[in-house]
Amino acid sequence: MFDRQWITARLKRHTRELVRLAAPAVMMRIGLMGLAMVDTAMVGHYATQHLAWLNLANQSVIMFALVIGLGLLSGIIIYATNAYGGADFKGAGKVWRRNLPFSLLVGGIIVAACWPAEFWLLQLGQTPENAAVSGDLVRILALGLPGHLLFVNCTMFLEGIKRPHIGFQLTIGANIVNVFLNYMLIFGHFGAPELGAEGSAWASTGVRWFMAITAMMYVWNAASLRKFRVREPHLQKLVEWRDQRQMGYASGTSLAAEVIAFSALAIFAGWIGTVPLAAFGVVYQVLGIPLMIAIGIGVATTVRVGIALSRNDGPDAALAAVAGIIMTILVCGFLAILIYAFTKPMLGIFTSDLRIIDMLIPFALVYISGMIFDAAQMVASMVLRGYKETWWPTYLQGFAFIFVMLPTSYYLAFPMDRGFQGLMEGMLIGVFVSLVLQLIRFIHLAKRSINNLADSAKLDEKKLGH
Repeated sequence: MFDRQWITARLKRHTRELVRLAAPAVMMRIGLMGLAMVDTAMVGHYATQHLAWLNLANQSVIMFALVIGLGLLSGIIIYATNAYGGADFKGAGKVWRRNLPFSLLVGGIIVAACWPAEFWLLQLGQTPENAAVSGDLVRILALGLPGHLLFVNCTMFLEGIKRPHIGFQLTIGANIVNVFLNYMLIFGHFGAPELGAEGSAWASTGVRWFMAITAMMYVWNAASLRKFRVREPHLQKLVEWRDQRQMGYASGTSLAAEVIAFSALAIFAGWIGTVPLAAFGVVYQVLGIPLMIAIGIGVATTVRVGIALSRNDGPDAALAAVAGIIMTILVCGFLAILIYAFTKPMLGIFTSDLRIIDMLIPFALVYISGMIFDAAQMVASMVLRGYKETWWPTYLQGFAFIFVMLPTSYYLAFPMDRGFQGLMEGMLIGVFVSLVLQLIRFIHLAKRSINNLADSAKLDEKKLGH
């Protein structure tokens, strides 16, 4: 079972399946990123001040709220995958049904938390004008978040049952609708009022509900999904799927720690100066697509690990995880080489300020290397959740981001007087530590699941002997 021929054959199989599953998952997430890029571009061409208000609304409140919501729902794909891998199609359908009201509940809580947005923005030191205008935008955008979470419930369920292409196809339609609504509401075409940033916010909310409704209609009506009994009530008490919610709480906490950590780095950059703060934003625009690719590979890896574990096949689960992590490093490493070779043109896409470009080019290798480790640690955390780990990924990422990355970045940037380069070096150290810690935990889990299989085999031999 563990000979070289078996290992080679399974690795080839996992690689083929990862490519097949990851490609549409990656494209869907790039499509979602495209929605935000279109909003930014079209509002930016309308008025710089409106772009500033929209960015403040998205980056200060909406993004944080959305990330928390996504984390709370992250267990969907794990439990749908495990049910699917065990041929429990009705059980996989129950995962989708029970998360419909849960998604709405989480979305409603997020809307309520976002509603006093002007107050939150004032507490963050914004001017009364910025707080008032961006606060209004936050409230409009918040109304679309329950729809976004319903869409996530559908796409995670579909990814868990090996149908990731549906989410990609839906995002294509969403992008077309988004361009039309933005054009109509930002600039006042087709008889609509000229609303600027407010028009973009209403467009985003409309698109999120469009995605939710179309995704739910597909799951409800698709003939290929009838064996999942998605139209039947799930009839499960809250306590019966507590483990999935616990995983969501842990994932939400983990993502919150990461968002807080990187937000703090932005604050540190602002302390250094305006140009470093702008440079910080440019860096993450450049590295955004590789990270979306990593998330797509991570989703596919989670599915492969979950299916293997549903068969109690510890060795195959370990090979699936290794294949996913290696693929992430290879793909993101290749992209890193391209970005490094064309750093100046890439930076020029996002800024024409030569001060920013001149600042970022000398130590491009630092943040580009950080991109590879960040992508790998992201996939490693998804592997651990594929093993149904609830809090360990949270503990490890929280430690790496809050207790390693932040103090290291601060120390290098200020006491060591390395400025913005020190921030990037601290970021590199933090994501590397996160990767190492999660790999150690993965090795422990893999060994345990393989040993459990070996013990079961010995027990079966003893029973046969009797």
